[in-house]
Amino acid sequence: MAQEDTQPEEETTTLNRVVFSLGYTWIPQGDDLDDKESEGGFFVPAIGFDYFRKVHDRWEIGVMWDWELEHYIVREENLERERSMLFALIANYELMEHWAVFGGGGIELEKHENLPIFRIGTEYSVDIGQQWELIPTFALDIKKGFNTYNLAVGFCKRF
Repeated sequence: MAQEDTQPEEETTTLNRVVFSLGYTWIPQGDDLDDKESEGGFFVPAIGFDYFRKVHDRWEIGVMWDWELEHYIVREENLERERSMLFALIANYELMEHWAVFGGGGIELEKHENLPIFRIGTEYSVDIGQQWELIPTFALDIKKGFNTYNLAVGFCKRF
């Protein structure tokens, strides 16, 4: 009798992922610094870089870094913001395959005033092959005296 050599298929488990994202942050109380009669909020282009590590079947821990590329003012707070950088320690929970929610805290660094922040949000991953994903993300940043909303599209590589 011939013996068959059966070997179990190896699962490729990826524990790490990095994300590069492009998006916009909407500041409802923000105004263009040069436009004295502006009302109704201000959109700021932003780029981001995230790193996450899987720590359990549905949980990831990571850091998010966002950089706002504009100079604006929050009129009600009389707070000027210029090219601020946000760093946050984040816990990410996968609700179902491809859809996750996240939350965490950090700091927004800026030359006029640094602010503590709390970030919550959601993301949906679209597999595009070979451990690459496209990830639309929506986040709310709660800051001292005002909130901001971020909508971005990220390119993710799992490894």
